[in-house]
Amino acid sequence: MSEWLQAINPEIQSVLVVITAIVVYFIVRLFLLGRLDKFARSTSNDLDDRLVHFFRRFYGIAVIFLTILAVLKIHKIEISPLLAGAGIVGVTIGLAARETLADILSGIFLITDQPMRVGNRVKIEYIGRDWGGWGDVTDIGLRRTAIRNTDGVIVNYPNHLLANSVITNFSSKEESMRVRVRFQVGYDANLKKVKACAAQAIENTDGVTADSADIVIRSLWDDKGGHMLGGILMEGRYSISDIRRRTRIRSAVLENIIEQFREASIPLSAFNVNVEKWR
Repeated sequence: MSEWLQAINPEIQSVLVVITAIVVYFIVRLFLLGRLDKFARSTSNDLDDRLVHFFRRFYGIAVIFLTILAVLKIHKIEISPLLAGAGIVGVTIGLAARETLADILSGIFLITDQPMRVGNRVKIEYIGRDWGGWGDVTDIGLRRTAIRNTDGVIVNYPNHLLANSVITNFSSKEESMRVRVRFQVGYDANLKKVKACAAQAIENTDGVTADSADIVIRSLWDDKGGHMLGGILMEGRYSISDIRRRTRIRSAVLENIIEQFREASIPLSAFNVNVEKWR
């Protein structure tokens, strides 16, 4: 067989190699990758979907590279210097495109480590200052990850920045999550009455998990300012099951606490506040 191939004109051999590469490419793509893609879609884990997507992207490049090497060998062109030159070019390109390569490597780590998945509600720290770090993951690519923030804006984060940031995933747990609100009352306030009113206001808020309200004294001292606070700093803690409603539920909790305190004549200040003016 090898003697028969050697007797054929090198140009014809090159054509046969190219045709063979094309046939192999489509056979693998249609049968092997098609079945792998179908299997990945049938599973609940999206890691296999990402790996199949990654392999699809680079499979064609690998086939083209191997085909070119085979054609060069047919024409008896020494490929060792070309490989060495390609290595030098690769190093040069790598230095010039180090951020892109860092994004790709970080994307692979994000796909395999899975600190977040598509559809998760996450908070990105350190790189979400302008538009806020809260949002839903819409896509995890090899170079960038798209997150729709709470304003409805799609923010594309470079993967190497995501890999170096703190990612808080609020969708990784099925149980309720705790939220906190703080308020301040005067030193002469009846603390039992304050706790009872605040707890009732929280429990009466739609979206709060039943019997999850807990009221504690947070502080009497301003640690940063180095002086006594203007009143007793209280903290209301409660749980919610829908993290996407966190801001609205928190706003409703604060509104209910204010209204409840007004009805109970509890001033939110260390000074003498005329509660009648609130009505």
